[in-house]
Amino acid sequence: MSSDCCAASETSQKKVIFCPRCGEKGKVISLATVGAMAKTKLQAAKLSAQDYQLCRNHDCPVVYYAGELQLEKRDLRVPVNFKERNYEGPVCYCFNHTVKSIRAEIQTKGHSTAQTMITQEVKAGRCACEVKNPAGSCCLGDVARVLQAAVTELKTNARRERRKIDEA
Repeated sequence: MSSDCCAASETSQKKVIFCPRCGEKGKVISLATVGAMAKTKLQAAKLSAQDYQLCRNHDCPVVYYAGELQLEKRDLRVPVNFKERNYEGPVCYCFNHTVKSIRAEIQTKGHSTAQTMITQEVKAGRCACEVKNPAGSCCLGDVARVLQAAVTELKTNARRERRKIDEA
């Protein structure tokens, strides 16, 4: 799409509305994102050119809302990484980097190349975050969080294993 997908979007200037289900502060999101994520039958029946908001509250089933309309996880075509527990699926929806693949790469190589690869693809103009990522924005923040969590998990597991060996 655009090489600016990881830059601040113009939609960030619009009014923020709180999620009607959980009260979480929303994030303005484009109709293009909502339309790309909503299941086909919902698109025709419900979507209109309103100002949509994204609810990032992990415990709330609502993902998008506008006026009386609320779209939940079950109404979307893809799993939403920031709404799932024990999630192993895509965190980079454009280039299919998953939590599982990032963790596996760290385990085998000691590091992950996901951030570097994504950054290169963004610079080359080959990302489509607005329509592929349920958050409607660049995935690099989510990828960084997954990387940090994976490194922390591996270090914690290694310490546990050392303790078991020392105790034996």
